[in-house]
Amino acid sequence: MTKLQEIVRNRVDELGLKAGPAAIAAGLSKGFIYDILRGKKTDVKADNLVRLAKALQLDAQALSNGEAIPVARPSTTPLPNASFPPRYQSFASDGYVPLRGQSVGGPNGRFILNGAEVGRLFVPPSLEGVEGAYAVRVFGTSMEPRFKAGETVWINPHEPVRSGDDVIVQVLTDEEHQLESYIKEFRSRSSKVTRLWQHNPDEGEENELVFESDQVFSVHKIVFHATM
Repeated sequence: MTKLQEIVRNRVDELGLKAGPAAIAAGLSKGFIYDILRGKKTDVKADNLVRLAKALQLDAQALSNGEAIPVARPSTTPLPNASFPPRYQSFASDGYVPLRGQSVGGPNGRFILNGAEVGRLFVPPSLEGVEGAYAVRVFGTSMEPRFKAGETVWINPHEPVRSGDDVIVQVLTDEEHQLESYIKEFRSRSSKVTRLWQHNPDEGEENELVFESDQVFSVHKIVFHATM
């Protein structure tokens, strides 16, 4: 077993991480951490090592030297709702909120956050000082009249989510490395299923959307919206 493999294995166990979602959240391919654990990947490029360190909450420089030094989580970080695991797709910002690009439209207003920063927007008062806040454009008409296509919504990934809240939900797909995203109203979540609601479904679609909870990667609360 290589030193890197040993560090990754121990850290995954310590944090109780699921290798696939943790890798995706850090901007790596879904199988990246799995390949290290299985001994299939022994050499990691510098930029991916930084992402790996982020996924494992380790100091990147120390990891490059074969050491496992945990990075303390800031005590001011708000706690997520207890019903949702803290699996957040991290978006850094500095005095602005990044507008994230999206592509590949589909049924029920489905879109894919491609990770690219396509613009920088002002910070609403409710998001001042919130780490990881981001914004996206509304895709499709499934949430009219609440949200119209082309509007911008701002998201707080740490805010507790309750029934009736507007949210962005990211769902793991069968296709490797992909997360489908939806802007919907959150209704409920159990150990088996997560239920969402859309106000204006297209013909042949239902108002209620149901996903297996194991496939739900994240549920982020929309805290502000505006026409830009």
